[in-house]
Amino acid sequence: MFALIAAFAATSYVMTVVLMAIATLAALSKPFAEEIAFVRNIRIILDILASLVAEIPLHLLALKLLKIKVASFFGAFNYTVAWLAYFIDVACIAGLVLLFIESMREQEVVEEAIKDLTGGEPADPVESILSVPYIKRVFNFFWSPEDVILHPNITYATNEESAEAIASTNDYDQPRRMALDIFKWSKAPANAGLRPVVVHIHGGAWTMGDKDCFYPYQKMLIEEDNWIVVNIGYRLAPKNPYPIHLIDIKRSLRWIKRTIRMFGGDPDFIVLSGDSAGGHLASMAAITANDPQYQPGFEDVDTSVKGVISINGSLDLLNDPAYADWFSTKVAMKGKVDVDLLRAHSPAEAVLQCKDKAMAPHLLISGERDCIVDVSQSERFKSAYDEAAGEKNSQCTLLKLPGAHHVCHMSWSPRAFYLSRMIQVWCKHIYAKGK
Repeated sequence: MFALIAAFAATSYVMTVVLMAIATLAALSKPFAEEIAFVRNIRIILDILASLVAEIPLHLLALKLLKIKVASFFGAFNYTVAWLAYFIDVACIAGLVLLFIESMREQEVVEEAIKDLTGGEPADPVESILSVPYIKRVFNFFWSPEDVILHPNITYATNEESAEAIASTNDYDQPRRMALDIFKWSKAPANAGLRPVVVHIHGGAWTMGDKDCFYPYQKMLIEEDNWIVVNIGYRLAPKNPYPIHLIDIKRSLRWIKRTIRMFGGDPDFIVLSGDSAGGHLASMAAITANDPQYQPGFEDVDTSVKGVISINGSLDLLNDPAYADWFSTKVAMKGKVDVDLLRAHSPAEAVLQCKDKAMAPHLLISGERDCIVDVSQSERFKSAYDEAAGEKNSQCTLLKLPGAHHVCHMSWSPRAFYLSRMIQVWCKHIYAKGK
């Protein structure tokens, strides 16, 4: 019986070591991840695993040490293969330590970006996440500030729009997607006046995801700057082919501009943010502000915004064959790649049509190890934005994080803390200029 338990412990240990070794190598090396994950779905899964390893290495290190103790207790190391796996495990431990050091070094990258944004030394140096009172966020990666009020699941669609959503899909669950959550600080001073608003659009390849994640940067903006935060949902493909996604974003803006002052928000200062596909929708909503073809039934409503934050956003659909095919056939539900559609709805192309027009400032945050949305998409968008605005007049800021993967922003880690500080400084910067 003991031999059977030891064999099971050895097998389990070896399997977890191999999985962790692959994830750690993928977290450290983008070429390695791209070489072993040549299929899109496998690449997505691997990059999410790599993101997890890169963002919470200390937690995984603690679990790894515990796992070694448990494996030893049950006799796993009576088997040679487990001993061989142990030496791989030691290398993984070193990799986790290196990943934590890399994430701490993102502080320097963010400080330089803030200097470029503000034209000099930042007024407030970026604190280390290891300083009090922030260190608790390293250990509790779901930490949230106290005294946040949540107003959940507010429908932004009209009755007619909800009825149409049901009729077009024969799915009574569709109107639930057309809803938003509002977060605000309960300790806001009575004389604070109307506060700026950041509206987040979730990612998920335009086909999945929801509005229920409360992001670190949002927690900072609420707790430290008394911003109003709105997370919006929208209908998804394949039941709802694009541009229904974009139309829903504009419907939510219609509701926010009409109603957000009841929650203390300023309808005249709204910033859109989004990650992955949400970054695409945020940028497209800004580029097509007040375009009547995407505002059916509310053509005269002002849907302009004061800025856009894209976190690993899908900003160039035309020059990546895999993205061009996916967006055309799986999102817009076309029979083949539609070049005209991609030109009109790829932000890196669409922004070129904004020459001689006022363009919303953009903050682009991209991970250089992201295997799902390559950093080159943000680079191409910035080049196009600079061309359209004129490089001297450009209000497009690109922050490239050397060690970041696709979902580096979703839970507390040193990297998420520092990129959240960058977002906070950028938001304050454009708010000061736009008031």
